[in-house]
Amino acid sequence: MTEVAGGEGLGPRHTSGVAEVIVDESRGSHKPAVITTTATGASIDLSEVISNSLQSQHVSQTLLESRKDFHTHPRSLALAHLQLADWRTHEKLRTAGALLAVCLNLGTDPPDLVRPKDRARLEAWVDPDAPMQVPTPEELALEAANNAGAQRNVARERTPMKAIGESLQRQFEHINRHAKYRQLLDCSMEDLRKQCMGFRRAAKEERLLFYYNGHGVPRPTTGGDIWVFNKQFTQYIPVSAMDLMSWIGTPCVYVWDCAHAMNIVHAFEKNAKIRDFEISRIRHAAEAAGIKLPVGKSGPETMAMVSANISALLASQTQTGAMPNPQTSQQQTSQTQQQHQYGPVNPALINLAVLPPTHHEDIHFAASQLGELLPTNPELPADLFTSCLTTPIKAALRFWVIRNPRTSKVTLDLCDKLPGSVQDRRTPFGELNWIFTSISDTIAWSTLPRDLFHKLFRQDVVVASLFRNFMLADRMMRFYNVHPQSRPAIPSTHKHPLWDSLDLEIDMCLQQLPRLLKEESRRKQREDRANRVKQERVARASARRGPHRQSPLHGIGPMDFGGQQRIVLEIADTFRPARGRRGRAVLGGIQESDDDDVISGNDSDGVDMGSELGLNVAVTGYISSTYFSNQLYAFEVWLQHAATEVSQFVSDNGPDQIPRSLSTEPPPNLDPPDELPAVLQVLLSQQYRLRALILLYRFMNLGPWAVNLAMAVGIFPYMSKLLASTTAEIREILILVWARLIAVDMALHAELMKNDGMEYFVAYLANNIQMQYEPVSEKVRLCDTVSAASAFTLTMLCKDMPEVQQACFNERVLDYFLVYLQRPDNGTEERSCLRTWILMCLGELWRTFPNAKWMAMTYRLCVIASKKQQHEERGRHSGAGEQAGTPSFEELLASSADDDSVDACDAQDLLVQMAFHRTPVVRAAAVYAMGTLIEDLSLLGDDPG
Repeated sequence: MTEVAGGEGLGPRHTSGVAEVIVDESRGSHKPAVITTTATGASIDLSEVISNSLQSQHVSQTLLESRKDFHTHPRSLALAHLQLADWRTHEKLRTAGALLAVCLNLGTDPPDLVRPKDRARLEAWVDPDAPMQVPTPEELALEAANNAGAQRNVARERTPMKAIGESLQRQFEHINRHAKYRQLLDCSMEDLRKQCMGFRRAAKEERLLFYYNGHGVPRPTTGGDIWVFNKQFTQYIPVSAMDLMSWIGTPCVYVWDCAHAMNIVHAFEKNAKIRDFEISRIRHAAEAAGIKLPVGKSGPETMAMVSANISALLASQTQTGAMPNPQTSQQQTSQTQQQHQYGPVNPALINLAVLPPTHHEDIHFAASQLGELLPTNPELPADLFTSCLTTPIKAALRFWVIRNPRTSKVTLDLCDKLPGSVQDRRTPFGELNWIFTSISDTIAWSTLPRDLFHKLFRQDVVVASLFRNFMLADRMMRFYNVHPQSRPAIPSTHKHPLWDSLDLEIDMCLQQLPRLLKEESRRKQREDRANRVKQERVARASARRGPHRQSPLHGIGPMDFGGQQRIVLEIADTFRPARGRRGRAVLGGIQESDDDDVISGNDSDGVDMGSELGLNVAVTGYISSTYFSNQLYAFEVWLQHAATEVSQFVSDNGPDQIPRSLSTEPPPNLDPPDELPAVLQVLLSQQYRLRALILLYRFMNLGPWAVNLAMAVGIFPYMSKLLASTTAEIREILILVWARLIAVDMALHAELMKNDGMEYFVAYLANNIQMQYEPVSEKVRLCDTVSAASAFTLTMLCKDMPEVQQACFNERVLDYFLVYLQRPDNGTEERSCLRTWILMCLGELWRTFPNAKWMAMTYRLCVIASKKQQHEERGRHSGAGEQAGTPSFEELLASSADDDSVDACDAQDLLVQMAFHRTPVVRAAAVYAMGTLIEDLSLLGDDPG
């Protein structure tokens, strides 16, 4: 690999990946840069923070000389092919629907179980023995939706079974509100089969969820049969695992809340092996006959044609008895026995055989091991497993109160009154849920293999939430000698030390609960008094006005937007979310995304709505937790330690082919930070977002392996959504973070083009052209650094990508860069780096792109033509006058043509000037741009545009 002459990047102010650690030479100690957050009321000087992390002059000179920065040096163009871990989701599945089968048979105990009088009673947090309340309009609408098309009176009296079903559905809707739900309450075998097959037809290739509560029927058999009822509701009817698997299909998530639940899972695993064997036979038969199976998802016509061909092939081979085997010839005898044992191939599996292997995988959550019964503690809900999976905070609060009866004044009834909701992170309940999501993600991140973590926690919002909550269920139910299981199995996490952090947060929150409830009661009393006084004043004013006096609003019709209705609409528009580029709602500059839900742990918008819109939705008197601030501080401490380890590791390159600073593997003595999932979570909050981005930037500066870890934990969806943000305080640091991402993974260009993210970098370059005239200062240095990162990002995007070249040309990137090169050189390293990447980007922009080459070589004529057109437009509108403000780009071009000292130049003239620059790396970049400009110049011909 050949390096550019001079070997210079950003210079000593910008190269070190550990430049964030400042050495106090007077005492010889390391001390991190001080970061002050907006949470304390003080503002953050972004220029000072980033300058300290980028421009420290006290870093080890040995490290600076031995290391080439992996994102700012031109050799990064040749390093973009580094093979990182595959963190992308190639075949992403989502849970499209859920069947909730609840078999309780209230009032009758199952024949194999005698329940004690003092036992757990709550099902879906509903006491079936308590008197039922009158249903609310929302509950009536929910029942009407579930019974659409049926001639039933939805307003009739509510039954305990219906209340349990409605409450259970609401609990699952907290996980995913977009899925379609169907309640199967004490269902018959015929209803179960009909609903399962109907849901599979509607879901097609998507994942389904099947929930089974068997607390009112016999335990599952040793063969894995579950029990339902007959139509007359007089007998228990068994349903085998094979039948249920054929009805509901695959892929599916199964939740088994019953005793001896692993009997069911074992039966499913046995039948899955038979299914997979038949699928392998189908695939082998197709390959032997030359039938090409589609790769990935294909259209229905292709799938139907392939299935028809395989069906005809299997039919002919069944008649001749020449069914090929998928194994080697050494196993022909055992295979022949298996074929006779399993019988002919099931034609229903043909459609499944042509799908990717990910569609063959089912997920199981079982409440108990073989031979285990469920807890019957009367203080716990009867469906403790379901409560942990769907309402983890409510279950964790009750579990903490039961385990600490003497250390808290909070009772079980009182802990159920904790104010707030899951979606509102400023309330006690929402903040606890946010902290629990961070803790469970951190436990999984530090325990599971990377590929399994990505598969279970970063693909499907339902699967991710269920596995987070399953770890809590495992911890709680082991306290009662019950051992929940999952498939795929995950390592045991019930003894992880981070659970103590969750207990501490619950303790600190519940200590405030009595005071919060008192203050909330007083606030409601004040509001009630104020409302009564207001109503009395209105009544007295109406009495004084008399019956013949007209209302002040008289004469204003519903379409009279000059009256009060316009005022109401203007107020509503003030709090209405903006629209994103794709038409989706935007709150605080971040668009909604399914990926956000996967990471945030609930089906919310993924942003702090109250703080973004300026609404006071926080609970009165609540003292927020310091958990996330502590996690960020711990991450900062880890960065100091990592800086020392990386410095020692990269100082000796050894016999490696590439410098160790460019390795995708971390130093051997450095463990990955456990705080990364917490840093990811705080990106959801505007309060911590800037500080988290600065720490992420420092982390990614350690090397490509750090970027790889950030991608593996799931940082990319939020980095992509932040590009739609209009917040000015994160603009610079966000561009610097993206420069690290692009340097390591060049394949990100597809995501940026899809979300129009490229415009973010172009806009920054366009808005800071005038800064090139400013005298040297920290602000100018920072602007040049961020502009260089923007140019670097565009360079990597344009490389061998014609569609990106066209998009940059349409966004006038060529114009901006040529104007940048005409601006004076202030002699700083930052300005040299900026010019280096502008030249490199120009070289990639006009490579094999005739339109860009033609405009670059005739740029002065284009400026003159633009100036004439501008004068003509001013002449036509001379009487109208113009509003003073920021000059447009056309005005900048015209000023460049009028100013004798900065004439508009053609690209070739500017490249000749840059070829004599004082910095070797700029001269090398100018030669590279010249080469791409004159490449295939003979084929240019006349004006291509």
